[in-house]
Amino acid sequence: MTAGDGDNPYESPRSLVADAIEEIGPLTPATKLRRFVHWLIDRVIVVGIIFLAMIVAGIVGGDEALAWAERLTWWQDQLIGFGAIIVYYTLMEGLTGTTLGKLLTGTRVVDESGLKATFRQALLRSVTRVVPFEAFSVLLADEEDPRGWHDRWPRTRVVRKRRAAALTA
Repeated sequence: MTAGDGDNPYESPRSLVADAIEEIGPLTPATKLRRFVHWLIDRVIVVGIIFLAMIVAGIVGGDEALAWAERLTWWQDQLIGFGAIIVYYTLMEGLTGTTLGKLLTGTRVVDESGLKATFRQALLRSVTRVVPFEAFSVLLADEEDPRGWHDRWPRTRVVRKRRAAALTA
């Protein structure tokens, strides 16, 4: 018995990862409703993070910090919100491939080949989210594969955590 003839029970299996992915089945895109629900959850979380940051600033900075927060203009409020969105989504999707909203709805972000999205792709997704009217790009997208600009530009997808074949088994 030789090491290459496949009869050795101690020999490592010789299969390609791509073969294993094809056996499991294709990725299932997240529906528009599921995407809306995780978007809503994540927006509430971002607002909560900003709120907690303001409480901490008030505790640490006292009356001066609260007075500064009250003097913020609409544009400054928007910049703080955009910054919070970019940091939250980039860190969550870049490190884990998901956000708290996606975790609760059973979805994740992958690249177009189904692998975990890169940190660069997560950053581009996050920056794209602050483009005016970007949210409508998902609403106007195809029902079969509802991808918005923040999916198309960095070449990512939002998919169900389980593959189609795993759901039918």
